[in-house]
Amino acid sequence: MLSPSKTFEIPKDYEFPFIPYEIQQQLMDAVYDTLTKKAIGIFESPTGTGKSLTLTCSVLRWLEDREILERKELSDRLSSAELEVKRLTSNINMAHDWITAGYAATEKKKELEKLLRCQQLLQIHDERLGEMRERQAVLHKNRRKVISKISKVTNDASLDNKLSETSDWDEKASDAIIQDQEMEREEEFRPIQVFFCSRTHSQLAQVVREVKRTPYGCRIRCVSLASRQQLCINPQVRKLANMNLINERCLDMAPKNKEANKNTTSKCCEFRKTTLVQGLSEVALFNVMDIEELVGEGESLKACPYYASREAAKSAQLVMLTYQMLLHRRTRLQMGIELKGAIVIVDEAHNLLDTISQLHRCELTLQQLLLIQQQISAYKLCYLKRFSATSLLNINQLIFVVKRLVKLIQTGAPNSKKQYMPVSRVLRTYELTAEGEFYNIDLYLLLQFCDRSRLAQKLQGFAEKTDCSNLKDGSAVEGSATKQLLIQIETSQKKDLKSQDVLESVEDANITKTNKTAEKKMSISVPFRSFLSFLESLTENAEDGRVILHFDATGDSKSSMYKYILLNPGAHFADVVQDARAIIVAGGTMQPTRELTQQLFSACPNRVREHIYSHVVPPDAVLPLVVAQGPTGRRLCFNYTERSTADMITELGMIVQNVCSVIPAGVVCFLPSYEYLDIVYSHLQKSGILERISLKKRIFSETRTGSGSSVEKLLDDYSAAIKSNNTGGALLFSVVGGKLSEGLNFADDLGRCVIVVGLPYPNLQSVELQERMRYLNETLGSGAGNEYYENLCLKAVNQCIGRSVRHINDYACVLLVDERYCKEGIQAKLPQWITRSLEIPKTFGAVQAATARFFKHIKDKKSI
Repeated sequence: MLSPSKTFEIPKDYEFPFIPYEIQQQLMDAVYDTLTKKAIGIFESPTGTGKSLTLTCSVLRWLEDREILERKELSDRLSSAELEVKRLTSNINMAHDWITAGYAATEKKKELEKLLRCQQLLQIHDERLGEMRERQAVLHKNRRKVISKISKVTNDASLDNKLSETSDWDEKASDAIIQDQEMEREEEFRPIQVFFCSRTHSQLAQVVREVKRTPYGCRIRCVSLASRQQLCINPQVRKLANMNLINERCLDMAPKNKEANKNTTSKCCEFRKTTLVQGLSEVALFNVMDIEELVGEGESLKACPYYASREAAKSAQLVMLTYQMLLHRRTRLQMGIELKGAIVIVDEAHNLLDTISQLHRCELTLQQLLLIQQQISAYKLCYLKRFSATSLLNINQLIFVVKRLVKLIQTGAPNSKKQYMPVSRVLRTYELTAEGEFYNIDLYLLLQFCDRSRLAQKLQGFAEKTDCSNLKDGSAVEGSATKQLLIQIETSQKKDLKSQDVLESVEDANITKTNKTAEKKMSISVPFRSFLSFLESLTENAEDGRVILHFDATGDSKSSMYKYILLNPGAHFADVVQDARAIIVAGGTMQPTRELTQQLFSACPNRVREHIYSHVVPPDAVLPLVVAQGPTGRRLCFNYTERSTADMITELGMIVQNVCSVIPAGVVCFLPSYEYLDIVYSHLQKSGILERISLKKRIFSETRTGSGSSVEKLLDDYSAAIKSNNTGGALLFSVVGGKLSEGLNFADDLGRCVIVVGLPYPNLQSVELQERMRYLNETLGSGAGNEYYENLCLKAVNQCIGRSVRHINDYACVLLVDERYCKEGIQAKLPQWITRSLEIPKTFGAVQAATARFFKHIKDKKSI
């Protein structure tokens, strides 16, 4: 489609479901302007300001305005071109230079043909959407009838007949669908798409619910994408515990051709029939649904939600997806996501740099390498006579690379018995291939061979059918050290399986034998895919990442490993910046933004626009205080060397006790680490401080190993204690960067006070952190590494602060317990809505007095 030459005017109405606050109106105007100018916008809007809703309303309004303008301008340009062609054609015979006049007429005819082709593609697109909408309406009308028929049908052939009887979904419609799918994508009209990505599916589901509340919900084509693990409804596949196994089994069960797609066999997935999948895709396209609702629709229609959502996303205007699907190029290509000319929105983007780095890091342990070496060697011996010369060469090269990596990490381990501490080395990718002596092997071709031959899947099937530990000769593994390690691994695995059998029999006696076998046989797929990911990382630009060799002095094959770390996240975000029309990066705590612009947008600094907004709550609804002294007058500095002393912990306990006696309802106290939380909790318990606090509030504590369900139970119990009339509220000990510090809502009475103890700087002795800081100093200049180190800490603090004050009528007190918060450099990196009213009382008595006045003021304000 041709780009319109006219500019947009900022609209007065975004069809916001409520009367927008001033900062919401400002944010929507700024987003609209950013999209119009094809810019990159960095938006900070504190949690509780309706950020996601304002983003979607402004973007969807721009999208609709854009489509209207495109169609109008196409019509105007067509009319103008037709008149110009007529004029030039009629003037050729009268022109003095008829050659030039003829050339001008020919060029204008070409332009007219191009415009007519655009109009034709647009009409085809509209007609196709209209047909799908009609089919979906028919299916919806006869929904109950269809579902009742489906539930009684067990054979696929009769299922088609039943669907034909109850709707217009007959074989002609199915053939038409297949023909539609086979159209050349280059010749299709491609509407501008909006890709909205966030960290978790629950956050995306919340945005979907917000879209439904707006007028756009009944007219926008919105589709949610997810992995097979979230969307698969096939019981045989869903029971598999590992995502790689789910993917492989799904691919195994895919119909092999069009005929198989119409008449599925017992080996094919019953939910993959083209007609049913297309029907579900159209339901998903014209009805705004989150992934749970999509799965429910798939179960009702007996159609695969995963492939239906992928098909629907091609025609969607708004696509919801997680970070992995957008930021990881291979995943993006596998999902068929095309970013050319699209709008990309990255929500909750405060950790965008770290997220990109985490998505592209990989680990490969010595134990995994030994298992891969054993199984791929056994696979080679078993099928040696069947391999072509090229395949045999590639498999031999894979075995050679594995052996060299094993030897390198075994020979590099410390030999001294006095050496107890783990040792690490840092190498560039070319240094590793040189030391491993496989620098002359083309890793690109090896990866292409593995992908083309689906070697990981074949090895998985081979491992499930073969006991690779009972080899007839020792050709698969070489060296006594390697054999001993394999024996240790095999013994350890047998012990694990025995203990797992005991646990399974106690916890769930109803698990079938097939289920157990599937879970135990996760042997080769996961480690071999990790190996392929590691090889892929070795093909990256050598300056963009490093390989850390970690040698365990005790000889533990699980602890000795290779770890690839990405140091330049901008290298993997560059294609997004290049392809996307505009990018919106938004979050509640985006400051400081300098490192984001330097690392991701350094190639286009003129496109970047920063928009920082304050909170919707008035300044007197938040009381931020720096607590620099304790009740005894002791200075408070919770650095690593001082924080674990008995005096410092006792001082902290007295602060929490005094705070709990003044502040109503819920108090959340964030500590720097789980280890420190255990130390503090134990000391306060022994000293009797916790017992005294429990007279005022019930006490809860986050655990390191808690699952998602245990976290939910903890929050439910905490909430129930606050709502109970028998207690004065509750105190919750949590960890900065833990499960409760991001993405959770401590609104109203759940978080009347947030206490952040110390500054949670990461471990400076970490080899990975040191390498990142060194890289930043080399590429961005001296001091960039230290700034990154400080930003890691302050962003975590800002996330904790943002757990409270979640809406315009909320209020809370924020206590920053450490004298280092008095420094201007630290305060400059705190949220604007905190620094605008930040106070630094000289004594702890002044802290208590200010807190008491604050809650009295709120109480008086409510009573008016």
